[in-house]
Amino acid sequence: MTYEEALTYLESTSSFGIKPGLDRIKALMTALDHPEEAYKIVHVAGTNGKGSVTTYISYALFTSGLRVGRFISPHLESYTERIQINDAQISEAAFGELIGKIKSAVDTCVAKGIEAPTQFEILTAAALLFFKEQGVDYAVVEVGLGGLLDSTNVVKPVVSVITNVTLDHQAYCGDTVEDIARHKGGIIKEGVPVITAAQDAPLRIIEDIAKDKQAPLYVFNKKFGVDSRSAVTGGQMITVSADNAAPAMLFTTMPGIHQAVNLSCALQAVRLLMINESAISEETMREGFARATWAGRFEIKRVLNRQFIFDGAHNAAGAEAFNMTYQELYQDKPKTIVLAILKDKDEAGIIKEVVRTNDTVITVAAPTPRTETPEQLVTVVRQTVPSVVAQTADSVGEALELALKNTQSGDTIVVCGSLYILGEARSWLQNHMGH
Repeated sequence: MTYEEALTYLESTSSFGIKPGLDRIKALMTALDHPEEAYKIVHVAGTNGKGSVTTYISYALFTSGLRVGRFISPHLESYTERIQINDAQISEAAFGELIGKIKSAVDTCVAKGIEAPTQFEILTAAALLFFKEQGVDYAVVEVGLGGLLDSTNVVKPVVSVITNVTLDHQAYCGDTVEDIARHKGGIIKEGVPVITAAQDAPLRIIEDIAKDKQAPLYVFNKKFGVDSRSAVTGGQMITVSADNAAPAMLFTTMPGIHQAVNLSCALQAVRLLMINESAISEETMREGFARATWAGRFEIKRVLNRQFIFDGAHNAAGAEAFNMTYQELYQDKPKTIVLAILKDKDEAGIIKEVVRTNDTVITVAAPTPRTETPEQLVTVVRQTVPSVVAQTADSVGEALELALKNTQSGDTIVVCGSLYILGEARSWLQNHMGH
């Protein structure tokens, strides 16, 4: 199967939508002879920060000389971003070939009367198979949605991480943080250590599940925590202390207090792996953390005499993290915002955090049926921040052209509200830098 054929096939499966449940993925794993049992796995769930934690852990492991698979979602520009070995994504040719193998397994399952898998289940199976073929030592696997019924939950990890729990994806995981915590806590396995930065009611639920499963639990601000952090050129220095280890001084290129929390969770996870993994040392781990980069998460690009910031900020907690980081680095400096938000998100909650009175907002549609219309988004922006200047644009490219035209040297342009528009924004910037 070519890469193009693989994309066509994946598009044809997206009509099955999101269907929580593990029967289809279990059948696929059986048909593929259980590739997920061929290597050690770290499983990462959480409302926000799971991609960053997945990235930190992967970098710490492969900088230590281990071979590491990484499965993330969603992608910004290409499906190949979702499946990585060390810091290289799968090639288009290998991706096409891989999806071809999964399609054969899917056809076998369907012929036996098993329901056709969803697109995400196919991608999960593809990643788990590829990691086996590539002979990885570890795979760091990010949950797609929730945890309990997510297709990645077929894995038996050596360590689990639940970054945090806030409201998101209510349609699939329940309307309260408690319901959502039960879903995320669904990745906790019998006797497998779990690390979390969850707080309050969600933490109590995770504690109950961990106790029930006799899974050792490491809670942020109880067993480990951030002692201090300071913004430095190109990132921040963070000191993390833990119950049974000397304080670690760590550097990350990723700004913001939320990244300090993410990094401390990753540190705790890697330290648990170190107990049985002689390849990892404090030095190689620190170097890995310092090298870790994660596109679209308060990503700053200084080009075209402007400062561009790309950030998902796709739910209220993510938007709050964006706001705190922006304030820390730039105080109340006015910004021009290219904004898209999905209909099933807390639109006003996101806007309240991201948009300030003296900002300019250009709304666009995200490339998904779940997107809010730019017209409706302008209405919500004006209702939420009454005096703000807001208008619509037909595409991300058009919005960025407008933003460029209406700003001056040294100004800030932010693209946020949905990860779905960041790919197009990055391509636009790439093209402009090429001119």
